[in-house]
Amino acid sequence: MSEARYGAPRSAFAAAPAAIDAETLIRSILFVVVFLAFWISFHPFPSLAKPMSAHAKEGDWLNQVGFSLIFILLAAWTAWHEPKRLVLALRPALLAMLAWCAVCVVTSWEPALSARRLAFTLVVMSICAMVLLLPKNLRHFSDLMAAVALIALAACYLGVLLAPQLSIHQATDFLEPQNAGSWRGVFPHKNEAAAMMNQFIFIGLFVARIRSVKLGAVIVVLAAIFLIFAQSKAAILLLPLVLVVSGVISRSRRPATGLALVIAILAAFNLFSVGSVYFTPIHNLNAAIMPDPTFTGRTDVWQFALQAAARRPIFGYGFSAFWGTPQVEYGLSENSTWVNATTDAHNAYLNLTLTTGVPGLALVLLWIVILPILDFYRQPRETAAKPLQMLLLRVCIYGSYASCFESSMFEQVAPWYLFMTAAFGLRYLLATRVTL
Repeated sequence: MSEARYGAPRSAFAAAPAAIDAETLIRSILFVVVFLAFWISFHPFPSLAKPMSAHAKEGDWLNQVGFSLIFILLAAWTAWHEPKRLVLALRPALLAMLAWCAVCVVTSWEPALSARRLAFTLVVMSICAMVLLLPKNLRHFSDLMAAVALIALAACYLGVLLAPQLSIHQATDFLEPQNAGSWRGVFPHKNEAAAMMNQFIFIGLFVARIRSVKLGAVIVVLAAIFLIFAQSKAAILLLPLVLVVSGVISRSRRPATGLALVIAILAAFNLFSVGSVYFTPIHNLNAAIMPDPTFTGRTDVWQFALQAAARRPIFGYGFSAFWGTPQVEYGLSENSTWVNATTDAHNAYLNLTLTTGVPGLALVLLWIVILPILDFYRQPRETAAKPLQMLLLRVCIYGSYASCFESSMFEQVAPWYLFMTAAFGLRYLLATRVTL
């Protein structure tokens, strides 16, 4: 949607003619395919009546094949259309983070598993970086985002209407039957569905600014209704917070102010959740103001994870190689409980500490939390790109906060894909003058 500046090559969202030609059609199809794979996935409407298949060893071949094919198509397209544009995404912080992840593969207690998962992560990360090079201008990007969001929302609502046993949590669910009645749509869990509804609301607000108020309102209303029926308390509470914080940042001219605000809230979330395990006053405060100070049993998981992280604080247990491994299920503690069999820490930052150590956590925080905020401040505010800047900022802030309650980073979950894409987008906009 732009022409480049700062000496960069012709950048993401390059200017486009109004007519729909073959190239525009190819760009649009590739974009839609990527986001449908991200949001609807290759396993829509999974049944929860039986235990999910464990992919700790074998991996999910359908995901691997599907995303690999998408990667090949996008890589071929990018190679044909000025591959130097991707250089903008290869910032030092990202390279340092990936290098440390590679070290954590070597030191992993499951090196083969960590290597496979890092390779898949690199494929997905590359897709997130390349997909932003497809739209030809801001309006084209808005149209494509609106189309994919509406397709995903339609799939969710059709699932609720036509196959409620596969799109609404049931009392017969093998895990968490207490979620019965909560809508999940095409997603495997109500919390993932709710996170995506919040992202669709951000997209709807963006579409209303760029393309059509009515179309944007339809996306916002459909997503908001589904969010309510998903019954995810964290997602519902985070939505207004993110809108307020992003509004404050957009009006602030000092990067230190915006960054301090985001980090302070992030630290508070982790202190009053994970911190309640070790700080008695915080636990007592939670007990006084919350109906469930255990965060639906998460405190047991956090205590177990913190104890494990303390044993290997530098390198962790290996990139994406902790939960679900035999060492955790059968051998990490003398008295195994249900916690040993859990699938994640329900906190992305704690998960990162477990799998990549404290240095890995610091590098990820720098790349995905701190630098996107600074990138937002480094851009001119009064430009055609302002609505896009706000969309990407909201997605990044929401992803940072939601990660305090879910292990979303580097996992195969829909909200993580747009989170990464938004971080790359704010980076690209530094070298881009956006036009309609």
